[in-house]
Amino acid sequence: MLYIHFPFCKQKCIYCNFYSIASLQLKEAYWDALCKEMDMKKYYLPNNQIDTLYFGGGTPSLCTISELEKIINHLQISYPLNEGYEFTMECNPEQLTKAYLSDLKSLGINRLSIGVQSFNDEILKLLRRCHSGAQAVVAVENAAAAGFDNLSLDLIYDIAFRTAEMWRADLCQALSLPIGHLSCYSLTVEENTTLARKQAQGVLYQLDEAETERDYAILEEMTIQAGFEQYEISNFAKNGCISRHNSAYWNRKPYLGLGAAAHSFNGNSRKWNVADVRRYISGINAGQPDEETENLSLVNQYDEYVLLRLRTKWGVNLSEVADSFGEKYRNHLLTGLKTVNSAYYTLQNDILTLTYTGRLFADAIAMELMAMA
Repeated sequence: MLYIHFPFCKQKCIYCNFYSIASLQLKEAYWDALCKEMDMKKYYLPNNQIDTLYFGGGTPSLCTISELEKIINHLQISYPLNEGYEFTMECNPEQLTKAYLSDLKSLGINRLSIGVQSFNDEILKLLRRCHSGAQAVVAVENAAAAGFDNLSLDLIYDIAFRTAEMWRADLCQALSLPIGHLSCYSLTVEENTTLARKQAQGVLYQLDEAETERDYAILEEMTIQAGFEQYEISNFAKNGCISRHNSAYWNRKPYLGLGAAAHSFNGNSRKWNVADVRRYISGINAGQPDEETENLSLVNQYDEYVLLRLRTKWGVNLSEVADSFGEKYRNHLLTGLKTVNSAYYTLQNDILTLTYTGRLFADAIAMELMAMA
């Protein structure tokens, strides 16, 4: 798996804590550095084979077609792309004209993740999004008309100022469109975001716990009715449109991240580039990437496995825990499970999965099962 980070935006959304800057000034120098980093790190992945490629951000759809073509052409020199690989690009609706979509398709991009967040113009304004609800609908329809048959939308729930009826309307609109994948995230207050600063000033953007559960219940109800399978707490797919790239993260497969703030993982250690465009460019150009590395202990690896797999439909495989980490970790997990309400999980054929109610408390349950020694 290969992830490429494009850290540029027109403006920052109030909730976003992904590294990005609201300026395109250094874009050309950034792409040059990224090509150099590709060459430097082409042997990081085992066998150097790429099954999934993901352009994230930031706002990658701010790239011109010539810029994207340059990156893709350079990438193909050093990284063998396996037949049938999944190639996802994150996009904002306002950039998805018919001409741009046609060009994206010609570059080999076969999956789009479109950041809609809401179809309600009042909510979009609140979140500081640059598009309207009508633009989002047209963008998805244009993408389908351009031949993209693997489309994903992002929506945000748990937003104050939005009623249950408004949330149902957003979901109804999303599920009526030609999409095969839906990602829905609870509005989260992250440090160093506009949202955090506004909440510190006393403006509350999140619903209370009961209303959050209400929104989540509506989400589950409507996606099931529309034929979508929930394969991860925040992700729903139909017609086999599960995100292969994100699923690989949840299953702890090795990946390489290129670009400022991008993370990489080889199974035993994790490293990440500096979250600063200027420092990133300077380090790459000097032949000394500005990055940090963390070696993962067996405890770290076990905890990460539990945290990630518990979120998915595949669940925690107790036999896999014993084989990968040792029998004592399997026993530790079973001991921790005794402290968890039995209504929150099922344990069948050595596979631990969460029930609907359990998914509401996934992080707390994971904490009970972690080793954290």
